[in-house]
Order: sequence, then structure tokens, then C-alpha cells
Amino acid sequence: MVAQRDIEIIRNNPIEWEVFRDSTVLVTGATGRLGMYIVEAVSKANIDWNLNITILALARSREKLQEVFGSSLQLPYIYALVQDITEPIAWEGKVDYIFHTAGLASPQDFTDRPVDTLWGHVQGTRNVLELAREKNTEKVLYVSTVEIYGDWKEERGIREDDMGVMKCDCARDCYPEAKRLCETMLASYEAQYGVSYVGVRLCHTFGPGISLDDGRAFSEFIRNVIEGEDIVLQTQGLAARTYTYVADAIGAVLLAFTKGKEHYYNIANPDNLISIRDLAELIAGLDTGGRVKVRYGGQENGANGKKLQYLPFHLGIMNVDRIMALGWHPQTGLEDAFRYTLESFQQKH
Repeated sequence: MVAQRDIEIIRNNPIEWEVFRDSTVLVTGATGRLGMYIVEAVSKANIDWNLNITILALARSREKLQEVFGSSLQLPYIYALVQDITEPIAWEGKVDYIFHTAGLASPQDFTDRPVDTLWGHVQGTRNVLELAREKNTEKVLYVSTVEIYGDWKEERGIREDDMGVMKCDCARDCYPEAKRLCETMLASYEAQYGVSYVGVRLCHTFGPGISLDDGRAFSEFIRNVIEGEDIVLQTQGLAARTYTYVADAIGAVLLAFTKGKEHYYNIANPDNLISIRDLAELIAGLDTGGRVKVRYGGQENGANGKKLQYLPFHLGIMNVDRIMALGWHPQTGLEDAFRYTLESFQQKH
């Protein structure tokens, strides 16, 4: 369940909820951190403003759906669709809007399952667009990534119309190359079949619902704190990234969907720019027992001992003027965001 605090963060945006009145909304990847928040936010708006929305929550596992949504699955307007996104989507009724968030997206996936990662995004997006074509869906939202911009050399922030170089002869590129192809697929379905869409490009979005064993640095740091282990950095951790709390990101997603007139919107919190090293220190400092320290050395390995495949190019910082022009302002600072995330796991266990 999503905390009421996070629902309020989402709703502190000028989202046009009336867009969804009397509609059927499909959310793919519903048990992931993004899908979960979209389902819960739309559900809360449906109750509060009597919008008569039907929500289709699509995920591979009925058990995970039950774990994530609990009693919410008993609500008469929420339907669980249990299937793999790589299979054609089975639903007899109408589908007015689609939020497509499904797809493998972690260093562990890129290392162990690059083929599954590639085809999961490509085939899944094709199935979503074929459904949209069949149902005359009004709009599809696609979740893309900062990685589609490739190797960025300039100091200025990346704008939505920019594009950097990306080599394609590396298995690690299964993710950004798939995302690039999916963006081309969206443009093609709009051009040939009139399928309307909006895309959001996210950078390092986190919060309750993240996986602690997917190889992401911040996930590993949080797991270290939960288990009372030191955080071990392989490098000096000088690379800087922006980190966006999931409730802030979903507020931007819903704003882009209901008010946006452009095809793509960058979503990142420019105030939450921090180096990996300083991030490790910040998260270690959340250990109330003072047990966790930051050390240097060791290997960036996954659970199976393989060296995890990280980005082979420099990742730039995104410009977010376009989404902020719609009225979006991130509300959650780094320390609060990671504390909320840590507390969600401590409460769960």
C-alpha cells in the first residue's frame, strides 16, 4: 500500500483528474514501484471524486498483486490481469488509457538476462500498442529512460530533443537500445494508426517498492543499512546523479499525461544531485544505531557472483524545464526520500 503522505505529494500537482472520468485505465507492470503508485493514486482519486474509473492492474504474479495491493483488489472497480507482458493482452472490454511501465530495468537483469530484457521491452510495447490500436485507446503513456540519450559530453542539461552517441555492440545496451526502439515504435503507431502517446524519461527514481537485490547502488546501500553491514564502494564514487522520489515522479507522470502537449518529458529532481560517495554517506547516516560505515574496495558483484554490467558511457543530467512549465515542482529532498524508503522496509519486516 502507498502511504497517504505519498498520495498527498502526488496530489500537490495540478493534475487534471477529470480526464479519467468514466474511463477504463490499464496499468502494466502494476506491482513495480511506478505501476503500484499509479494504480493507488488513480484509485484514491476515483474514490474521492467519484470518477467512475475502472482500473486494470496487469502483472505476472497473482501472489505479488495480492502482496502489493492487499484488500484493494477487492474493490469493485479494480481488476487483476495476470499475464506476461510479452503475450497479447487479454481484455474484452474497452481500454481508454494505458500506462505502460512494465519491463526489466536493473543491472542484475542486464547482466543475467540481456535477451529477456531486450525482448521484454520490445514485445511488451508492441502488445500494448496493438491493444491500443484494437481498442481505439485515447492515449498511451510510455515510461522511458535517461539512458536513451546515450553518451552525453556537454555540461548543459539534456533537453528532450537532444541525443548522444550510443554504441550498439554491447549486451549492456539491451536496455537503452530497446527503449530507443520502443520510442520509434510509438512514433510509428501514431503515424500509421493514429495511436496517441506521451513519454516520460526518468532518471534514478526510487522509493517504497524498490527491489533491494537488483544491483542498483542505492538499493544496495539501503540493504546494507537494514542488515547492519558497512557500505563498500569499489571506486571513489565521484560520479554524480539526480535521484527522484517515486511520489514526485508519479506526480510528474500524471501531470504530463493529463496536461502535456509534447511527446516527451524529462523527469528528474535537479535539487537532488549528489555523488555516489556522498549518497553512501547519507544513507549510512540513516542507521540510527551508528553501525554502518562507508569503506572502499571490494567488487560490484551480483547475487550470483557475476560482475554487474553498468553503463559503458557517461550519463548526463537532464533539463526539466518542460515538465516544470506544466506546474511540477519536486517536493521531497534526498534525506527525507531515502528515510521514507528505508522506513517502508523496516515497517514491512
